[in-house]
Amino acid sequence: MSIFEQARKSYLDGKYSEALIIYRKASEIFGEKLVSYNIYLCEKMLKDSPNDSLSPLDCVTQILLYNSQESIHTITPDRHTENINFYNSLKTKKSESLAVKQINPVPADWPESLTLRALPESTNDYSWLLEKEAKNSIQDTNIGLSVIIPTFNRSEILDITLSCLVNQITEYPFEVIVSDDGSQEDITLVSRKYENSLDIKYVRKKDCGYQLCATRNLGLRTAKYDYVSILDCDMAPGRHWVQSYMSGLIESSDIALIGPRKYIDTHSIMAEDILANPELISSLPEVKTNNSVSSNINGKVSVDWRLEHFQKTDNLRLCDSPFRFFSGGNIAFAKKWLAIAGWFDEEFTHWGGEDNEFGYRLYRSGCFFKAIDGALAYHQEPPGRENETDRAAGQEVTIKIVEQKTPYFYRKLEPINRATIKRVPLVSIYIPAYNCEEYIERCVTSALNQTIVDLEVCICDDGSTDGTLQLLKRLYSDHPRVRFMTHKNGGIGAASNAAVKMCRGFYIGQLDSDDYLEPDAVETCLKEFFSDTKLACVYTANRNVNPDGSLISNGYNWPEYSREKFTTAMICHHFRMFTIRAWILTDEFDENITNAVDYDMYLKLSEIGPFKHVNKICYNRVIHGNNTSIINAHVQKENHFNVVNKALKRQNIKNWKYEATSKNEGCRKYKLTKT
Repeated sequence: MSIFEQARKSYLDGKYSEALIIYRKASEIFGEKLVSYNIYLCEKMLKDSPNDSLSPLDCVTQILLYNSQESIHTITPDRHTENINFYNSLKTKKSESLAVKQINPVPADWPESLTLRALPESTNDYSWLLEKEAKNSIQDTNIGLSVIIPTFNRSEILDITLSCLVNQITEYPFEVIVSDDGSQEDITLVSRKYENSLDIKYVRKKDCGYQLCATRNLGLRTAKYDYVSILDCDMAPGRHWVQSYMSGLIESSDIALIGPRKYIDTHSIMAEDILANPELISSLPEVKTNNSVSSNINGKVSVDWRLEHFQKTDNLRLCDSPFRFFSGGNIAFAKKWLAIAGWFDEEFTHWGGEDNEFGYRLYRSGCFFKAIDGALAYHQEPPGRENETDRAAGQEVTIKIVEQKTPYFYRKLEPINRATIKRVPLVSIYIPAYNCEEYIERCVTSALNQTIVDLEVCICDDGSTDGTLQLLKRLYSDHPRVRFMTHKNGGIGAASNAAVKMCRGFYIGQLDSDDYLEPDAVETCLKEFFSDTKLACVYTANRNVNPDGSLISNGYNWPEYSREKFTTAMICHHFRMFTIRAWILTDEFDENITNAVDYDMYLKLSEIGPFKHVNKICYNRVIHGNNTSIINAHVQKENHFNVVNKALKRQNIKNWKYEATSKNEGCRKYKLTKT
């Protein structure tokens, strides 16, 4: 048993004095830096909880629990003060900056005629998506639109909306599903009225208060077509509404569509008037409404607040947070996304927020968004008359849920004295782990003790044969910011995929199980993401260290990122963070190769969006002789060249080949040859 294993066992057994002696002995041998945090924990446990046999949480987690008053451990004010002091000490530790030499970002031998495929102009550039992917091949038999209309009372307005659906001009089949949230009015009288003119169904749930999400989900479960739309009962669709949505959805099932709205007064007309005169609804004048939450006042009329942004962003093509405009009263998307991103969240039982949270999950999962002028609907909200739902009051409740569950855009970083553990974290650090018992605790501790505290750690044990899994269970089974799983050994690609899929954050950091981070690693990268929302990846520099933490040398560092240089050499080194959206838009880690797995993955990410390099050493790479790249150097080189050629092929660059010019295992000299 190593000295570290002896110390750890004593600590986990609650023998803090014994553990402290052993850790101090280790510091004399290997240096204080390696075990300073362990010594700190032992001293703190001896002072505050001499009889406590539970393994303590890290200081940052204790702070978060103390702030929310949810700690299962007794954290005294004195200990909390010590924890704050420890966090403040982390804030003073800044990663080492590297001198930046002037270089030509594009390699001198890069062929002038070789052009890499253009990147999207935003994270929601649906034109790039359409160019990147061939037109969807229609193989399903259920091509049509299921129109879900949630309703609660308001049968007269529903009547008008249904009459507008009768007047649709479209080549596509569609059905109408009236989903009743427990109305007191007899909605069946209205729906039965259209049985001979529409393919219509009526479903109902018990009145349990405002449950719009449950009502939408009820309708969606009834849908028979591959494409679905949500249309509020007071949204009377224009005559080309179905056709516009279907044309867009068939062009790409990976784009969710958003229709604009106009505000009109329909209290003086009847459904029969619209059935007799299909153009009547579009001829009604726009009005001023009491709805101040979802409209702006322009002169004497209310206007859809989103129209200005649609115009500025080419109908959201140039918008990096399009889900903010995904107002659920008039939208359409492929039904497959319910299986991918989940259904409407039924925790929302007040007005507002549920559509933005659902839209965020679509966006996170790789869906694109587009505003469609032809999908215009007319909002029936008579002037001087109040909506039955108190929207402003509801929004005060729902915005808190949105902030908890939608970390991107809606989440703001909090000062440490107010920070708490969020239900969905902003950042996830993933760790693929295999036979790393000796290093994993230091690794995880470095991830938890970051200056950015809105994060979780996700670990996949890849079928370790040592004590790695047992250690994870002992240390982190009840940890509120650490989650881990285990599966049969499948290699680094499989473990990485499994670990990333555990992650709930929007920004994902990669940490190998034997390495460790500097305290400001996440903060350094997030600063760049916040400055440029188009970024797919941010990466820093690293240093090579011995297992005891002593310096070997600084890692290789190319000071400026360029796609051309990256295509010829692995310049994207640890620490690396990427957005989960960008990762999902790739085909994940390659599970069929054992080396150059990361190079392959980050080449894929480099085709999704821009990268940014920060010349700071935020990562400590532990060299111990068992590193995969060292053991299998010959395979590493072979895969290096293979993954570059795959990258060229993905970009439809068929007449160029990337070849080695030397048989030496450690030599990466290359040539780009036109074939």
